[in-house]
Amino acid sequence: MAATISEVLLELQADPPVLVKDKRGQVGNQKTKYADLVQVNEQVLSRLNKLGVIYTCTPTLDDEGKFVLAYELMHVESKTAKTGRYPLKLADNPMQMGSAITYARRYVLLAITGIAAEDEDDDGHGAAGHRTAQRQQRPQPAPTGQATAQRAQRPAATQPPLPGEKTGGINSAQQSKLHASLRDAGHDRASGLAFISAAIKRDITTTSELTAAEASTAIDALTRQEQPA
Repeated sequence: MAATISEVLLELQADPPVLVKDKRGQVGNQKTKYADLVQVNEQVLSRLNKLGVIYTCTPTLDDEGKFVLAYELMHVESKTAKTGRYPLKLADNPMQMGSAITYARRYVLLAITGIAAEDEDDDGHGAAGHRTAQRQQRPQPAPTGQATAQRAQRPAATQPPLPGEKTGGINSAQQSKLHASLRDAGHDRASGLAFISAAIKRDITTTSELTAAEASTAIDALTRQEQPA
């Protein structure tokens, strides 16, 4: 019998449950398939319970007054746990708010246990932290004789980072890639920060403020931007 939460996850991941994407949804204009919360609870949560682990989550306000889903995966016998906060957006529409919380409950449980549904690439465009909800088409070159510089299309809203991702922030590999992409696109410091701020939909004063998810979004946006002549 596993003695800690880490040993439980090791045992679970050695023989993971199989999830089937049998529900259909949509992210922007992108149609997706997914395994719903009912199936996730049946396949993942029930396995965790049999291994002596309980999963709890509560919509609440954190110390900074931000609305979040506080979650905990705890091994009852050893009292060892995995905890974190997943950001939520307040909405006037109760149905939208309930849908966001349901999504977060499912997303967090799969992320923290490392379980993936079959054909995970089917909704890769909507994956949290690494892709925007919908890829924009690359701008076409301007006709001969006209200026070739074109503004990149505004990307979709950045998905919330994976649990624990915000704490680590942008990594060194992303820093190098981001700075190289900015140089290749002809940006100086001021225009580069302005471009990134527009891409992630919040103002920054330095790239070190970025989360890993935001850095990925900015790099994707720069990749789509037309290179200078």
